[in-house]
Amino acid sequence: MQKYKRVFASFHTLYRLTLSSKELKDFFLGVGRLYKNLFAADETVLLCKNFNSAKLAKIKIKGKEPILKKGGISILSKRERAIFDGEKQIILENRLIFPFIFLDCFGCVYIKRKVPPFNELEKRWFISFSEQVSVSLKLLNLYIEEKRIILSYIKAFSNILSQHVPTSHIHHKSLAKLIKALGEALYLNEIEIKSLTFASLLHDAGKIDLPEELLKKQSSLTDDEYRAIMSHPKKGVDLIKDLSSLKPVIPIILHHHERYDGKGYPSSLKKEKIPLGSRILAILDAFDAMFFGRPYKEKVGMEVIEQELKKQRGHQFDPKIVDVFLKILKRKGIRKYLNSLR
Repeated sequence: MQKYKRVFASFHTLYRLTLSSKELKDFFLGVGRLYKNLFAADETVLLCKNFNSAKLAKIKIKGKEPILKKGGISILSKRERAIFDGEKQIILENRLIFPFIFLDCFGCVYIKRKVPPFNELEKRWFISFSEQVSVSLKLLNLYIEEKRIILSYIKAFSNILSQHVPTSHIHHKSLAKLIKALGEALYLNEIEIKSLTFASLLHDAGKIDLPEELLKKQSSLTDDEYRAIMSHPKKGVDLIKDLSSLKPVIPIILHHHERYDGKGYPSSLKKEKIPLGSRILAILDAFDAMFFGRPYKEKVGMEVIEQELKKQRGHQFDPKIVDVFLKILKRKGIRKYLNSLR
């Protein structure tokens, strides 16, 4: 009965690993330990290659500490290379091998134990468990590939946007430390910080549909022109709404021009009804405009920036976020870094 409980617990752990692992390395380490514990293996070796890539990853668990290697075919031993190329399921008394196949072989697992030999029940468990690991690896590889494609899309679109709309692009590389520091100070999790990062690149994406002369106009806008400008958050959302990985970014982009006092757009939201990411982005965007300047507006010094943020505290900006942001700006490391950018 105890053995059955261990098997069911291992399947549950595999499910959690599949959902929580963001990198192949994390998944491999967890699964390697599962194989070793479930089958009391003397040695466990997991091999896998990324989809659309010749790169390999190998984890070997023999002693207490697992050994992880990444690279080309050279990281495999002669026996491991034969196992990987063989694409065959091998079930012996002291060795169990299972290939992970999707169109072609993209990985395999190899475990061995001297004594006692694997019994028939363990062999069936090994096949069943390995089949589930194979499915999990497919899902994880697809997730990693989707993430890579989305990131490439964001970077490419951001470059196009910055050429068409010079005022739209937050200096993300320069402000990456500020985004991370502010996110951590406000106890955002990793996904929330990543969403804020993506939003900083795409927040004005909707402006790409507006006339260039309107975006560069330095005189006062007419009512019709202002209404056109106010449409860009919704247009930006329309550009990314079908990308499932960017769904957490949508509310940040849609409401980044709301004001804390309710006088913003597009929905005139007030205070905490404005998404937290939008309240943060509003401050970062304003800082970026003042610190780096815009084609129609010269950059200003840090004292002026601090005064303006304090002036708009509780009006345009969330006062709590302003207070946290001002403390971050006073950190010696942050101040030194920002000064190096000018």
